[in-house]
Amino acid sequence: KPEKTILRQNSHEKEITRKIFRTAYNVVKKNQSFNNFETEVDLQELNGINMGPILHSDKACAKIALHISKEMKKTFVDEIIKNDTKLGLIIDESTSLSNKSSLIVYVRCSLPKTGMSGSTNVFVDLIELDGVAATAVFDSLMNCLRSNGISDVFLSNNLTSLPCDGAATMIGKHKGVATLFREKFPSVIVWHCANHRLELSVSDVIKSVSGVNRFKSFIDKLYVVYHASPKNSRELRSCATLLDTEILKIERVLSTRWVASSFRCVSAVWTSYEALVQHFKEASNDPSRDSKDKSTFSGLLNKITETNFILDLGLMADALQELSELSEALQHRNADLNYANRKLLITVGLFEERKTVPGSYSTMAQEAVNNLSFFRVPLHTKEGRSDNQPLNPKIFYEALKTSIETRLLDDKDVELAATLEVMDTKTWPTKLPITFGENEMRKLASRFKLNERQLITGLREYIYSRELPESLNPVKQSIDSVAISSSECERGFSQMNLIITPLRSSLNIRTVSGLMFLKINGPPLRLFDPEKYVNSWLVSGHHSALAVKSKERSREGKYEENMMKFWSIF
Repeated sequence: KPEKTILRQNSHEKEITRKIFRTAYNVVKKNQSFNNFETEVDLQELNGINMGPILHSDKACAKIALHISKEMKKTFVDEIIKNDTKLGLIIDESTSLSNKSSLIVYVRCSLPKTGMSGSTNVFVDLIELDGVAATAVFDSLMNCLRSNGISDVFLSNNLTSLPCDGAATMIGKHKGVATLFREKFPSVIVWHCANHRLELSVSDVIKSVSGVNRFKSFIDKLYVVYHASPKNSRELRSCATLLDTEILKIERVLSTRWVASSFRCVSAVWTSYEALVQHFKEASNDPSRDSKDKSTFSGLLNKITETNFILDLGLMADALQELSELSEALQHRNADLNYANRKLLITVGLFEERKTVPGSYSTMAQEAVNNLSFFRVPLHTKEGRSDNQPLNPKIFYEALKTSIETRLLDDKDVELAATLEVMDTKTWPTKLPITFGENEMRKLASRFKLNERQLITGLREYIYSRELPESLNPVKQSIDSVAISSSECERGFSQMNLIITPLRSSLNIRTVSGLMFLKINGPPLRLFDPEKYVNSWLVSGHHSALAVKSKERSREGKYEENMMKFWSIF
């Protein structure tokens, strides 16, 4: 019999090879270098486990990891094609630490036959781009999908949505990737990422309300003072220790990062206020500093103890807390269009109320101004210029409300969300006519290429029993596959940067893609069963860990003789 057939029948050889596969899988899941694989094997051998004489090298680890990744991806794609699964694509472009432009690709789908109750985002591939023009990105994406077994015909029947960020390359009206997709697949829902739109809304407010930019400039100055000088950071921590207060890291506010980071920054200033004031006092009178430094800290002290600043700090803290929670809600993996629409409407309504009803931070700030004391720090009132007045809550919240309505609640989005609400029993009126939801079901059937009569009759059963019938599962899966944010791609790029470290910057993008698939999608080590991957490895002609015709791992000459003698004392 052929050697590979004998190996498949030898349970002992397969068992040893499974141990090797588990070890390689563990190295990948822990983001370790392939060079650590040999050490992991040594550890297990020292613990008395037979790991065989071969497949111990870093190259063997890489080959095994990429083989497992390839087989897992093939299994996933086969599953969605076999079940004719509706899916949404999520894409984003970035540059790795190795300065290579790459496109990350996720699909959002549900596999109900596995028992999944809803859709999930699945990493598919990381593509190295030859160019960043829209046509180049589009062609690379289509080639990637085809090479993974997802055909144009399948996409035409099952692709529901394409969320991406607001870059011109991605969502440009004339030549963007989204436009090219809509031309090829007319029924696809092109969606500008809700989180990016929220960031643009905040940016609009910075431009339209002058006082916000003044507040931002001051916080950015604090960031520079403490980020650029370890000495200042040490002194601030020392002040906090003496005052028995908590010190939080101060970052930039209202920058290109998610709005949630801006709230953390403002919260850090609020929490560390007493320590900041103490440090400004000490630094402004420090004889070891030059006059320029002392003048800088004296100005910061004067600004941070103004009553106007305290009022602005409270107002910004209230607004950014709400925006932060909204941003995190929109980033939730299970967030759908209905959920996002409700959150946006609630936030818009809240900002309308905040024009006359202050939040908790603003209330505390106003009390501090009335008492001219904030966290036991005396405050002073600065008279004079009209351009130094505190932010007007009515103008500020009106600008926020208008910007969110313009950016995130446009007519097309609201219409689509209203159509999808027909599946949500919480939005149904008390008395339902027999024809309730028929028009919406026709629109959904046309949009997602489903059987119209099946959906209408299924809705009538749903209204009668209030239990979702199987006939409505296709439309539910289609709705769930519409992603409203590309934040998952940002998480994927974070994983990419954990793999492509400065010491591993030469890794091939194809290798990185395989490692990311295991890291993001692979089960935990305890749930990983290497059996099928060992079988496919052996069937494809690779050696087992006990193959006798292969060169055994050399263990000689690895250590300097003089050091061997030194280590003998231990």
